[in-house]
Amino acid sequence: MKVTLSFFLFIMVMLAVCHLPAIAFADDIQKIIGEERPLTPTEMHTILGKLKAEGLERSRALKSAAEPSALSQLDYDASFYRVALEIYDISETIRGEVLIEVRSLVDGFDSLNLDFDNALTIDSVYMPGMVLSYTHGGQSLVVELDRAYNSGELISLTVVYHGTPTQSVGFQGFLFDTHNGAPMVSTLSEPYMARTWWPCKDRPDDKADSMDIVISCDTALYCASNGKLIDTTRNGDGTWTFSYEVRYPIATYLFSIAISDYVVWKNYYHYGPSDSMEIVHHVYPDQYTYSLSHYDITPDAVSILAGKFGQYPFLDEKYGHANFEWGGGMEHQTCTSMSGDWFGFYEPVVVHELGHQWWGDMITCESWHDIWLNEGFASYCEALYYEEIEGKASYHSYMQGMNYGGERTIYVEDTTSVANIFNIVVYDKGAWLLHMLRHVVGDANFFDILQAYYNSSAQYSHANSEFFESVCESDYGQELDYFFDEWLYGTYRPSYIYERFVEQDVSDGSWITYLRLYQGQATDPQVFIMPIDFVVSYATAPAETLVVFNDVRDTIYTIRTDREPLAMDLDPDRWILRYETELSWSYHILPTLLDTGKQYEPYEDSVPVRGGTGEHRFSIVNSTLPDGLVIDSITGVISGVPAVMGEHTFMVKARDRWNQASKDSVELTVYFTEGEGIPGDANLDESVNLLDILFIIDFLYDEGPAPSDPRFADVDADCEINLLDILGLIDYLYGEEGFIPQMGCAEK
Repeated sequence: MKVTLSFFLFIMVMLAVCHLPAIAFADDIQKIIGEERPLTPTEMHTILGKLKAEGLERSRALKSAAEPSALSQLDYDASFYRVALEIYDISETIRGEVLIEVRSLVDGFDSLNLDFDNALTIDSVYMPGMVLSYTHGGQSLVVELDRAYNSGELISLTVVYHGTPTQSVGFQGFLFDTHNGAPMVSTLSEPYMARTWWPCKDRPDDKADSMDIVISCDTALYCASNGKLIDTTRNGDGTWTFSYEVRYPIATYLFSIAISDYVVWKNYYHYGPSDSMEIVHHVYPDQYTYSLSHYDITPDAVSILAGKFGQYPFLDEKYGHANFEWGGGMEHQTCTSMSGDWFGFYEPVVVHELGHQWWGDMITCESWHDIWLNEGFASYCEALYYEEIEGKASYHSYMQGMNYGGERTIYVEDTTSVANIFNIVVYDKGAWLLHMLRHVVGDANFFDILQAYYNSSAQYSHANSEFFESVCESDYGQELDYFFDEWLYGTYRPSYIYERFVEQDVSDGSWITYLRLYQGQATDPQVFIMPIDFVVSYATAPAETLVVFNDVRDTIYTIRTDREPLAMDLDPDRWILRYETELSWSYHILPTLLDTGKQYEPYEDSVPVRGGTGEHRFSIVNSTLPDGLVIDSITGVISGVPAVMGEHTFMVKARDRWNQASKDSVELTVYFTEGEGIPGDANLDESVNLLDILFIIDFLYDEGPAPSDPRFADVDADCEINLLDILGLIDYLYGEEGFIPQMGCAEK
């Protein structure tokens, strides 16, 4: 059926009503949905997120509701709601009676600040036997209590109201609509819209411990809602009342109702040999047959996700679906609301919204800054589902369908814009963060982490990114700051540029690969710290995976193998969200740790270069060598007798003799330990001067005392003390040849 075309026209009409440009948004959705077909994950997530964002952003009347509550609500904890609504679909009005129970968190608590849209009219606010004063304006309701309450005391009051909830052009809040001529009433409160149809503390970090839901509507209609249906009562006036109990903690935005002429059918999730849980599907009559095969995957999907994370979290109540007129899906606790066109039956959407029951409903983001803990996790559930039913290749292929390349951070800085909250980055890059984390810590550790998160203090409560990171680090046993800092708060992704040079070590027959890896992105961060797989292929042996831990922008790794590597591919399984370019080896100085030397003793080491014609020219640039050392401009050998000690850093430049464009520079460091004395200091008075010459003459020719340490008098290091040492010192002190005394080898 051509539901998608009517959906597109509906969007055009609604946007025209708002007198806002419709072209970009409508064209995007038409392009994505088109005819019924498989969608890429990004296309699917664009629908799920963009409709939420665009619907509210384009509703002028509800613009003020697109901002978090400005009320001070940290002085109490919401513990219980009883929401009783009479729904009059013909007049598009509701009558509500909401019992609110809260616990004071402070002493002297005397006024209760609630979120509640003033488009609805309050009839009364009362406690048993007492009417309470209140102020109702904008999006807030402030109730003056009967007295000041101390910390820990419970307060219970009831708000009675009526009216028509502010409409948001068919996307958000409370909607009166039709489907094929039948009434259709539904709600979608994420992120700030519960306040538009019932008074509450409308924030995700304070869940009510439990909730009663009592909905009266026309007997021709059926009401789907959260929790367990415990009773239906015929009222004798053409209406009936549905009573649901929610006995798990629930956030305000996850409470929903959906009312239409549903066909209701069930299947079951069997979690034990004799134990099962109802899965209740509320579908439009024209979609009943279509729903049978498409929603029938739900029990297996519940089983798969429960096996990955931990048991389905609302086992004592139910799971299910309810069709509504919004274009996407919404993970209302235990009863997901789904579009009535083909998209609402699409397998990845079914899995995505189911995944939210763990991630979003059981553990809810503390604030909308961390919405990725809901949407990124649910998107990742899709990939895990296909890994389980189709294999690892399908998993990797699915992740490639979420290949995010934009500039946004996963962490949402500005939550006053719903478009920011539901940007595609939280879905796709959020899922990639989990995908990459899995490879960083390893499969076993990763699923241990998810189960630890499931069983953490955030269970049936809320969490932020810092809490999730702490769970990861605690379970993994290592710090992961580097990972979360760059992927959660950083932008874009790394661009790896790599090249390699292979040679055989003639000393033992092994093969050495010099792998140069450079991060070329100009965005923040400029260095992504990550372990990177390189898969090495051989002619006569299976490929093997080598891992380098990359924490610098530009470096050369030395990799030794026992056979010649034919190819080396960077992360072929694509565990990292990145760009990569392989280049031919150009011209590089190899990373080298110069040998440690000793002050006043002969020193020699060399600067290795690979590439070019093999003939090089070396020089020291923008620095100087330590005193006593020189570099051979042709061989790159650094030699001499250092006259200094400690650490010394200098810059070496190499270039190809025959190709001026082939050149490289590298900063090297050498360390010299303190010498035992000064070569030439024959008399050991800590200086080299005429007295040392006279000391040796006296020793050799006038029966003077022997040097205490002959090495300091053997200045030409020929292992003898003789006339040549005297001449060497004379040349050193007074000549022009530049003789340098050396640490000798003469023995006592």
